[in-house]
Amino acid sequence: KRVKVENASTSSSSTTTKTKQEDKENSTPPKKETKEEENEKDDVQLALEMMENAYSILDEYTSSSSGKDYQAWAKIQLPRILCGLGDVFSFVSQHADAVDVYTRAIPYREEAVEDVLKEEDKQHSIVALTCRRQLVEAYVLVAEELLACCKDDDDGEDVVTTESKVVLVKAEEKVEYARGYYDKARDELQEAVFLMGKIAASGQDLGTEKEDVCFLATMLMGVGNTLAEMDEKEEEKKKPATKI
Repeated sequence: KRVKVENASTSSSSTTTKTKQEDKENSTPPKKETKEEENEKDDVQLALEMMENAYSILDEYTSSSSGKDYQAWAKIQLPRILCGLGDVFSFVSQHADAVDVYTRAIPYREEAVEDVLKEEDKQHSIVALTCRRQLVEAYVLVAEELLACCKDDDDGEDVVTTESKVVLVKAEEKVEYARGYYDKARDELQEAVFLMGKIAASGQDLGTEKEDVCFLATMLMGVGNTLAEMDEKEEEKKKPATKI
């Protein structure tokens, strides 16, 4: 009897080994990156490094100097670079890092709006409209990236930066934070549209601002639709199961 058990065990082990070997042979090997794909990754990494270096240089310049010729110009570039970094992070699906840099751009955008409103001759100008639009854009981008972090594959994960491992938003708070930025963007967009109407009525040329504001409204609508769909799913989960 003992021999029979051992033979059965050996047979089972042999079958398992054979099955594993067959699975290994039939499994699809990982796709090897082409030279073009490798070059593209290198280009993306280089772009990130260059923008990060540019931000560091300008940030140090603006914080350690005053009254210099390029002070105002350098201050304008900081949020531009941060948004550029966010765009690249979003492209490579590092959504938490995108949330981080887009969020860091918001204080600059808010300050720009506050500054332009202090000058009476600029309150109803294209400059003021541009500042408001850029602030709306920053809010929308943060909301979009937070929602991108809410996909099924990482819905239960915190929003954590890649290198520093800083927890930006807890997993259970992602949707609410996204909703908060959506609400801010919606309110600010209303102000931008109202201002755009005033500028148009005064006879000023809106240039490309009208098109940019309309595109931003479309982005905001997309965020709103995503939030509405998520709310519907949550409501469905709360409904009691129907007996058959």
